[in-house]
Amino acid sequence: MASLANGISNLFSSLYEILAGILNGVLSALQSVFGLAQDLITSIFDLMSGLVGFVLGNIVIIGVLVAAYVGYSAYRQKNQGGGITGGVKRS
Repeated sequence: MASLANGISNLFSSLYEILAGILNGVLSALQSVFGLAQDLITSIFDLMSGLVGFVLGNIVIIGVLVAAYVGYSAYRQKNQGGGITGGVKRS
């Protein structure tokens, strides 16, 4: 009789361990997903911070390049005949 009670006790103990293992697996998967999302958001903010730092660090050079492009575009449109019309052709 003692072995039957011991067997039933082991059965319930095993079922509890199975359920606890499944629950731990699900919780670990959720924790991994949330950790991945947190790392992704942190990486995006770091990327944007680096991009803003780059632009602010090179603002003069970028401004000169933009001004040169605008000047070249205006020069090219002026030499093709007509004024700067913003891409509208007159016939």
